[in-house]
Amino acid sequence: MRVALITGAGRGWGERLAWELAARGFHVVANDIHPAAAERTAERIRAAGGSAEPFHADVANRVAVGAMVQEILARWGRLDLIVHHAEVHPHRGLLEMGEYEWDRTVAVILKGAFNLLQAAAPAMISQRRGTFVFMIPAPILEGKIPHAAYGAGKAGLLALAHAARDALNPFGLAVHVLLTKQEDSSPEEGVAAVLDRIATLDGRSETLRLPLLQDPWPQM
Repeated sequence: MRVALITGAGRGWGERLAWELAARGFHVVANDIHPAAAERTAERIRAAGGSAEPFHADVANRVAVGAMVQEILARWGRLDLIVHHAEVHPHRGLLEMGEYEWDRTVAVILKGAFNLLQAAAPAMISQRRGTFVFMIPAPILEGKIPHAAYGAGKAGLLALAHAARDALNPFGLAVHVLLTKQEDSSPEEGVAAVLDRIATLDGRSETLRLPLLQDPWPQM
């Protein structure tokens, strides 16, 4: 069974992508900083006949990410796909926010991706197959920044994704940039086509687009 790790799987697109990948035959490791949220996603997948387990870990913590990846490899012998959805949405503006809020936002979004890449890439290279998916709100590409720290983290994540492509493509690994909030996409056809493309694990990196998120729990 192919194994997928989804960070921030307790809500929004994280839980939807966990659900969709389970429906496509993946064993899903639902990671979230909130244990109850990760357990809820995993339980809903299992109740529908899919294979899933929760994993509580802070992606901004390098040691925690390394331990999570090693436990997945020890338990399942492989890790085929990582979707990095974990993120922080600050509540205070640029001139009001404190240093911790800035650091935490950027650490979860950007350092979390770096931690995942360094922890999992060696095993994927040994497998000669693996895929990373990094989620970027499409408006960021047009300079529409909802928040300075969030926008800085996501813009940095986009740059990191392109650097990861250069580093990992020669080993047959794929790095997808997944753009969200595409108002002109067909919701169900868009989700199905994107998930089918990601699930192939064929080593070709692409920039893919998702429509606006509606019902996070379709039928499996």
